[in-house]
Amino acid sequence: MTLQLTTLSNGLRVITDTVTDVESAAIGVWVDVGTRNENLLHNGVAHMVEHMMFNGTADRTSKEIAESIESLGGQINAYTSREMTAYYIHLLKDDVPMALDVLSDIIQHSTFPDKELEKERG
Repeated sequence: MTLQLTTLSNGLRVITDTVTDVESAAIGVWVDVGTRNENLLHNGVAHMVEHMMFNGTADRTSKEIAESIESLGGQINAYTSREMTAYYIHLLKDDVPMALDVLSDIIQHSTFPDKELEKERG
């Protein structure tokens, strides 16, 4: 294993690890916001935001987000814990460019449609 930490000029930390005998890749984004950061008035917001990230972007519908990874045999998912919210994709290593495109799209361009937001609020 070759664990490496790189900090970009914008402060984003990128951790990479290469395992040469493995044909799959796992990539993810971990955000330092979890349920610990919520008060009673905002209880559940981190988890709601996690769900909303998959409801479409400027360029992809929720169905297109899922299909772009699942059609390659990959998995896309997320979770919220007390400490963080994570968004991740696991797929074949040759498909990493698609995974990076989809993951960066949902992180940067999620649209939070009003109709879906009302559903999630419930």
